[in-house]
Amino acid sequence: MKKKISKAAVLLLSLTLVMSLFASCGGGGGDTEGKTSLVVAVDNDYATLHPCNWSTTVEQRMNSQIYDTLLRKNYEDQTKLEPRVAEKWEVSKDGKCYTFHLRDDVTFHNGTKLTAEDIGFTLDLYAKSEYQGAVVEGFDHYDIVDDTTIKVYTKSVYAPFLDSMDQMFIASKAYFEKAGKDKFAQEPVGCGPYKWVSHEDGNKADFEAYEDYYRGAPQIKNVTFKIISDVASMGVGIQTGEVDFAEVDPSVVSTIKDDENVALEEATETTFGFVAMNTEKAPYNNVKFRQAINYAIDRQGIIKSVQEGYATENSNLLTPDRLGWSEDQKSYTYDVDKAKALLKEAGIKGKYDLGKMYVAEQYKTLAEVVQNNLEKVGLTCKIEILEFNAYLNKLRQGDFGITALQMSLEGDTQQVAMALCTQYVGQANNARYSNPEIDQLFEKAVTTIKEEDRAKVYDEIFQKVQDEAVYAVLYNPTMLYARNAGLKIHSLPVEGVYYIYDFSW
Repeated sequence: MKKKISKAAVLLLSLTLVMSLFASCGGGGGDTEGKTSLVVAVDNDYATLHPCNWSTTVEQRMNSQIYDTLLRKNYEDQTKLEPRVAEKWEVSKDGKCYTFHLRDDVTFHNGTKLTAEDIGFTLDLYAKSEYQGAVVEGFDHYDIVDDTTIKVYTKSVYAPFLDSMDQMFIASKAYFEKAGKDKFAQEPVGCGPYKWVSHEDGNKADFEAYEDYYRGAPQIKNVTFKIISDVASMGVGIQTGEVDFAEVDPSVVSTIKDDENVALEEATETTFGFVAMNTEKAPYNNVKFRQAINYAIDRQGIIKSVQEGYATENSNLLTPDRLGWSEDQKSYTYDVDKAKALLKEAGIKGKYDLGKMYVAEQYKTLAEVVQNNLEKVGLTCKIEILEFNAYLNKLRQGDFGITALQMSLEGDTQQVAMALCTQYVGQANNARYSNPEIDQLFEKAVTTIKEEDRAKVYDEIFQKVQDEAVYAVLYNPTMLYARNAGLKIHSLPVEGVYYIYDFSW
């Protein structure tokens, strides 16, 4: 029997090692009156701050402060759209033309004025993006009426188009042409409330308030995104006051929840923890084998040991509150005997070596539990830890067999197409799954106007996806944020997206 150090013991050891690092910082909370700076901890560095070529949550969080959008979903009610750069908009009777009327007082961080040319440029930029192209799915062309008016046309009726405009970060055409693609991505210039200032690889990124922001200057003037990959160190940083705000791992909750200087916030997620299998390679191209993997994994055990209970069991890419989910879609439970039987049907006899399971550092514990579960049905593998961006490259290139991770495909159900459609292989389609029927059904869904009819199309899609066990989805985590008790933040919407402009001390 292998000896295992308990998670609590590992955490205690980590805390002992890092306490001296933060000892001189003082405690969290305290008198924050008049404070105008903020330190946000993130678990990994960014590779790019391009407005539409980003692929990680950290990049999205930073871009949300730098760039602005045409409109924004209300924090409390995500079905309500509020003006941002577009002060009003209309949709044509045929549902294929969106007219956006822009504010005339919006400027980019370099002082140039935002016009309809920049909106058109951004639409074209997104349409060409390998990473965020789904945001403008259905877009066909645009007509610029004048500096503050643009008509945007879709190829056909595209039901989620307007909702997706709250995810399109507006870029400066003039800056792109002047700076070139590399500087454009690494030294971003947006029209949002915060300006990018500097970046130290593996350490931090500094931002400062844009005083000419069209909605008024931010209250918090200086923001540092501090990179702290160790979860225990991040928890200590919150307690000592070195960190003011951070998404934290469930494993540190027990050490910070009773600290009066720290407040904990929860946000619901459509994010999912899952096992991805490369369906281009054997044995993962066998549906029986993929079904066996789904039955072999103890989801409740993972929720307890990896998520400390802060998650909901789910074997579906959809959550029950998402359009198209239904009880008729196949659900996978923990069943070792069924897993073994399916492996035999898939031609797997006796023990079988899957080779290496590549994972990023933050998914190590998840991978270890999955590894133990697979061993119980005769499947062995060796875990190899990679730096985060190196890991992403493995996924994009298809240079793997099986892996474990978390992913978020927020917004309309159509966004989940990124995990399933052929065009997204090498991007968010980590299963490298290709099925023309599924591709066509997603195309049908977005041209279906009535919500109840769209729901039926999505139901058909996910019945097929679940039957084919494209992924082994495990759980939907609860997003946990820890903040200095003196920091006031807005209500955290689904996915816990935050805007520092609405924070204050």
